[in-house]
Amino acid sequence: MIEPSASTRSTSNTVLVFGAHPDDIEIGMAGTICRLAACGHQVYSCIATVPDERENRIREARAAAGILGIKDVILLPIKSSQFGYNRTSIGAIDSVIRQFQPHSVFTHWIEDSHQDHVSVTRCIVAATRKNNFNVYMYEQTIPGGITPAGFRAQYLIDVSKFIERKMESIHAHASQLKRNGAWWSEGVRGRAMYRGYQICTQYAEAFEIIKINGDTNLFRGEHDVSRSLATEVTAHTYATETAAYGYAAESTTPCAESALIPVY
Repeated sequence: MIEPSASTRSTSNTVLVFGAHPDDIEIGMAGTICRLAACGHQVYSCIATVPDERENRIREARAAAGILGIKDVILLPIKSSQFGYNRTSIGAIDSVIRQFQPHSVFTHWIEDSHQDHVSVTRCIVAATRKNNFNVYMYEQTIPGGITPAGFRAQYLIDVSKFIERKMESIHAHASQLKRNGAWWSEGVRGRAMYRGYQICTQYAEAFEIIKINGDTNLFRGEHDVSRSLATEVTAHTYATETAAYGYAAESTTPCAESALIPVY
């Protein structure tokens, strides 16, 4: 297989979104997926493993993908019992990346409390070590456990226009709605509202950045969207000494004028 040049990769309009299980992607970044698809990106999702109710959950995942504008749902050819941070899993993820040659890859937060979520991202870090594209991590899946690490919201994307489609895609996973209860989806909406408040809008989704090729402007195709709905905000973090507790805390200034990046 001929490896494409860096310039070829940088002009690709393909985005790959990885999730350990069906519904992980929708919880983490369904609004962003809708927005990416709406401005012309070819978005593909890749599910690493389906732990139970396989056929039903695959149907739910494909229904949710249709709501969000995802072109196709890819399933890794690995049994749940065999998936992990190992050569087989890394090789399978690497094959997907080589096939689609994306300009951006999204994955789980590497400090997530679920071992499968962490394994996906560790595999992606290994598989993308020589590739020249953007890699982002979305927030911990809900429901999720408490971890000793803290998510650093370095890149926030306004998804106010797409919040209802995000919620519709989550409700497409009826098996998980039954399992987790109605409060589950309300928790997802509440976090999006909180992130929106941080950047002076209604709803947003937050990401940590692993690496960037070029810049973070994913929405250059949004020519007809108003500035209030077509603005991405990179949170500028700065360390502040917290003498009372003896550690450096991170603060954000998301509404600062310098943080606004207009979308072309």
